[in-house]
Amino acid sequence: MQAFLRYVDGKAAEGAFVQALDTEVKAIKQHKETRREYMTLAMELKRMFAEGERTGEQKKETMMILEMLREGISKETIARCARVSVEYVVELGKRNHLL
Repeated sequence: MQAFLRYVDGKAAEGAFVQALDTEVKAIKQHKETRREYMTLAMELKRMFAEGERTGEQKKETMMILEMLREGISKETIARCARVSVEYVVELGKRNHLL
């Protein structure tokens, strides 16, 4: 009992029972830490995936707007169809030497 109380008080594990208990405590702590790391990694991967999807959607939208400008469709029609401002269509067109 004394060895157990010393262990609980933060002292080194002494005796077979307390050493076995110490081993289990360390394993559980490691398991919790691993789980926490896994959850953090899973959240980061989910965030990165969502960011990649947004980037892909923006690129697709940009390509569509540029193609519509090349086809001679009016800036107002493009803005309405793409649900963006006319100013954005003009800016994009100028940056890509289409306006």
